[in-house]
Amino acid sequence: MLVSVVIPACQAAATIGHAVASLLAQTYPCWEAIIVADDAQDYAAILADSGITDSRLRFVSTGAVRSGCHNARNVGLAAARGEIIAHLDADDRYDARRLEALAPLAAAHGAAVDKVAVVSDTTGQVLYRAPCGPATWLSAQMLLDLGVPLFPVLRRCFADLRLTGVEYAEDVVANLRLLERVGPIPIFPQALYQYRVVDGSLSHSDSSGAYFDTAYSAYLGRLRDGDGLGLVGNRAAALTGFARKRAVNRLFIAARRTKPHLCFQDFMASYRGSVSRVLETLSKPGSSIQGGGMAYS
Repeated sequence: MLVSVVIPACQAAATIGHAVASLLAQTYPCWEAIIVADDAQDYAAILADSGITDSRLRFVSTGAVRSGCHNARNVGLAAARGEIIAHLDADDRYDARRLEALAPLAAAHGAAVDKVAVVSDTTGQVLYRAPCGPATWLSAQMLLDLGVPLFPVLRRCFADLRLTGVEYAEDVVANLRLLERVGPIPIFPQALYQYRVVDGSLSHSDSSGAYFDTAYSAYLGRLRDGDGLGLVGNRAAALTGFARKRAVNRLFIAARRTKPHLCFQDFMASYRGSVSRVLETLSKPGSSIQGGGMAYS
C-alpha cells in the first residue's frame, strides 16, 4: 500500500529538514510525501541545500501565501496518489516505525492513531504524552478533552476535505468528522509522533489564546445554530467539548497574565490540577464559571 504523507509548509525552512528526515528513516518504504508550500517558497531547493533529495518527495503549492493549514492539507490531498493518507506538520517528526505500525491498522479499521509525544523543540524534553490512560480506542469525548492534536493514518476513502473557515483546531473538527464516518479508532499504544512545541508558531504565539477563543466561539455558534460543522452523531459531544476547550483556553489566557511567556503545552503540563477542576465543574448541569478573566456560558 502506498502511503501519501501530506506536509503543509509555511515559513518552515528551519524545521522541514527534520520532518522529512524522519520520513526518510521510516522502516516502511512505500510512501510519498506531498510537501505543500503555502508561502511561495521553493521547498525542493531548501531541502536540496540541506542534502535532502528523494524521488518520493513531491512538491506542490497552494498558489497563495498563508491561505491556511486547512487549505494546504486540501491541496495536498488532491495531489496524493496513495491508498492510505497520513499527515505530518513541517515542524514535527515521525518515529521510524510509525508508518509500519499504523498503515496496516488503518487498512483494517479505516483509520488508526498513536499516542503523541509533546516535545519542547528548544530543549528536546518530553512534556507529556497523549492520549493518557489505558484506552485502546479513540472516542469523540476523549478526542475533545485532549490538549494536543492527533494525526490519524487513514484509508483514502475516509479522507474528507478540511472545512472552509476552520483553521484553529481544524484537526479536532476533522477528526470528529472522521470518527463519525469510521466509528471508534484504534490507538497504537506507543508514541510514534513527536508534536514539537516551537516558539512563535501558530499555536504558540503571544496572540494564540485570543485567536483560539474567537474560533471556539464561532464553532459553538455553528454547532448550535448553523451547519453543525457537518456533524450529526457527534454534534452534541462537540458542543460540550468545544465549550470545555474554550473554558480551558480562557484559563490559559489568565495564566499568561502572570507568566507572559507560557505556551499552551507547558500550561497543560504544569496546570493539570486546575484544568481538571475546570472540566469537573463544567460537567455539572447548569455550570458556569466567572472570574480570572474566564467565563463559560
